[in-house]
Amino acid sequence: MCAYHLIKREIIFHNFMKNRAIIFKKKEVNVLGIVQKYKDEWIEFTREIVKIPSVTGMEGKLSEFFLKKLQDLGVKESFIDEAGNVAGVIRGKGQGPNIMLNGHLDTVPSGITSAWTPFGPLDAVIDDKGNIIGLGVADLKAGLAVQYYVFKVIKEAIDQKKIELPGDLIFSAVVHEEPAEMLGMEYFIENTMPKHNIRADLVFLSEPSSNDVVLGHRGKIEIVVKTRGKTAHSSQPKLGINALEKMLPIMESIFHKMGKELKGDPVLGESSITITDCSVKPGAMSIVPDQCEISIDRRYMPDEPLEAILGQFEDLFKELGKSDPDFKATAEPRVFREKTWTGYEKNVKKYHPPWRTDRELDYVKKTFKALKDVGQKPSEKYWKFGTDGSMTAGIHKIPTIGYSGAEEKWAHQPNEQVNINEMLKTFDGYVAIMCELMGLDINIFK
Repeated sequence: MCAYHLIKREIIFHNFMKNRAIIFKKKEVNVLGIVQKYKDEWIEFTREIVKIPSVTGMEGKLSEFFLKKLQDLGVKESFIDEAGNVAGVIRGKGQGPNIMLNGHLDTVPSGITSAWTPFGPLDAVIDDKGNIIGLGVADLKAGLAVQYYVFKVIKEAIDQKKIELPGDLIFSAVVHEEPAEMLGMEYFIENTMPKHNIRADLVFLSEPSSNDVVLGHRGKIEIVVKTRGKTAHSSQPKLGINALEKMLPIMESIFHKMGKELKGDPVLGESSITITDCSVKPGAMSIVPDQCEISIDRRYMPDEPLEAILGQFEDLFKELGKSDPDFKATAEPRVFREKTWTGYEKNVKKYHPPWRTDRELDYVKKTFKALKDVGQKPSEKYWKFGTDGSMTAGIHKIPTIGYSGAEEKWAHQPNEQVNINEMLKTFDGYVAIMCELMGLDINIFK
């Protein structure tokens, strides 16, 4: 970074620090009287975790950072599991509800560093508009920092007041969310929770939601379709069977027929299908390809089982095979071999089942009530992107709610950012939600 940009960055940061009191005075979010006490501490904590690189597969330092913080907080039941997820548990009386605060540790790569000018992706600079800028801050380190601080203030309050929660409160931060296979969350729910006798009646995800309440999203699956042929010299193509040619009627059907037949959902939106990649092998000059592969992005609804989606392709292949004896094709979910930072490995599907939490569920009603009680006006929302809610709610049927002041538009963008005031509203909101759901008297925080 050149000297000009370094100087500019320092001027911006200096101006923000100088005017910080004015910025926060303009938009008071300290409804419950807790935010003011922890505001500066939370800001620096968020900046600190943004500065710790945690691209998928390299979350180790951040996982260990959170474990140290949980241990320093006096959380006796805190640990890193075999997959690299980190968690802390405050045990309650066993009456419930058992609530899990959850986010992911990993980020996507930063992309071209120059696109972040004048800041670096790991600088965690605060600009003169009160935004923290840095890789992963919106998706979703700022939200995860809020959840940790809510966990922290509750732990400190019950220690000081010598009280018990009615149910367990779980803080969990998982690995390997960004590749869209839910590897970390799957391991945590299916292995770690049973091993540590952890149950969750409700999960809150700290994915970006603009402080609205998110209750679900469409499903996503990456489907690989392959056609087979026979190689030949391209000067005599009739001696071979061109796998790309065999793929053309499949592509035609996807673009002009399948998409038109898909059903939408009045809440979750439209189902969709499109082709995102196409390749042939051997892929050399003067050779008719005997292999062709396309990648398909398919978004779908809760009433569409995976078997039915793949069955659409099997029906198409049978129909094409009636008029072409040389036609050979397969369709299956894409599978990758993934490894976490601890060395845990597994074959995983590119698969996000759809999910939707009932708006009339008591937990949801109380969440909306709590937020309204602190002056917020959240809308009911459904994400366009996929999340680990596909594992918690879609597969394991645990009611799941998304809530964070980060904006969806900044996820995976250069100069990714969150507004500090909006995130402090999230802090306020989460404390209010926990009090409402667990029947806590707000006076315990005084």
